[in-house]
Amino acid sequence: MNDYLNKIISSACGRILPKRARRRTRLQTTHFRIASPRLPQEFNGLRIAHLSDLHNKKYGEGDILLYKRIVFERPDIVVMTGDMISHGCENREDFIKMVNMLCRRFPVYYVNGNHEYSDMGKELFDKTAKELSNAGAICLDNSSVTLKKGNAQIKICGLSYPARFYRGVRQYKQNWSAFALEDMLRYCGEKGEDYTILLAHNPLDFDVHAEWGADLSFGGHIHGGLIRLPIVKGIISPERRLFPKYKEGVYKKGVSRLVVSRGLGRIRFFNPPELVIAELHKSR
Repeated sequence: MNDYLNKIISSACGRILPKRARRRTRLQTTHFRIASPRLPQEFNGLRIAHLSDLHNKKYGEGDILLYKRIVFERPDIVVMTGDMISHGCENREDFIKMVNMLCRRFPVYYVNGNHEYSDMGKELFDKTAKELSNAGAICLDNSSVTLKKGNAQIKICGLSYPARFYRGVRQYKQNWSAFALEDMLRYCGEKGEDYTILLAHNPLDFDVHAEWGADLSFGGHIHGGLIRLPIVKGIISPERRLFPKYKEGVYKKGVSRLVVSRGLGRIRFFNPPELVIAELHKSR
């Protein structure tokens, strides 16, 4: 159904919209410079490629076009923040193939989003997790890894939680609970003293991430607000809420920073899919 709807939209856009507007449906690369006095000098200039919300979209055979775009940017690491596979799980093999290619060149870290859990049965979920692990990708669902350079280190942590913390449609409407600091501590433990990068699919919990002490969070989920308009930009979230608080770009809360990807998936209006490149810098 999603493929069918996407073809109708694409065809309509091709006939109705001028060339300049159609360009807004093409993959864009967005660069952000993130500065922090807490970043160890040894990690100054760390380049991070951020992928989110692919939702089965295919960028050529084996997602080769997306892979080439990432390689061109020469990141030090690649992070993925969920919903790369969803609904009917079509093109799953293309995504797995791209991850295999990426892992041959870069460290790859990911967390699962709400769709991986809701749209894949246990057998397919376990199979996919095994294939990603065999490729060399590291799943950080409520776990962390430490990156070291010389005598310095930073931490990458991943947050993954159940459907009851998602405000939205389908099963997410039932027994909804607001995500709180006590939940963050239960899933990820104490933050610690290291500069910490948090991978968390849902950016709407950024206030909690900041309270926990995340130095830099990466998220997606909001799809850039689905429909983007001048000035106000994205106007609706997947939870059917108007004007979501965190929808694209970089946000600040105290010393914490949040980077939100518009996502890579389909069904978008004046809202180009996005590959994010974040470069970290040491500041005074």
